[in-house]
Amino acid sequence: MKPAPAPAPTSADRMMDAAALLMVLGGISLFAFARQALTGIGAGTRDMPSGISAVAVTDFHVAQSRMGLFIVAVGVLVGVAAALRHRLRK
Repeated sequence: MKPAPAPAPTSADRMMDAAALLMVLGGISLFAFARQALTGIGAGTRDMPSGISAVAVTDFHVAQSRMGLFIVAVGVLVGVAAALRHRLRK
C-alpha cells in the first residue's frame, strides 16, 4: 500500500519561510554595509561628517554591524521554527 502524500505547505508556512529568508538577507546586507564603512574609517578613505567625531561614527557602525548579526540570528531561529512546523505537520 502506498503511503499518503504529505500535505502541501500553507500560505502561513510560506510566509514564515519568506520572513526568515528576508531577515537573514537583510541582516547580512546590514552587516556588510557596516563592515565596509568601518574598513573605510580604518583606512582613512571615508569622509567624516562635519561636527560629528570619528568615535561617534565608528560606534554607530559597530552597533549597526551587531544589529545585522542579531537580525541574522533571529532569521535563523525563525527558519528553524518554520522547519520544525513543517516537520511536525507531516
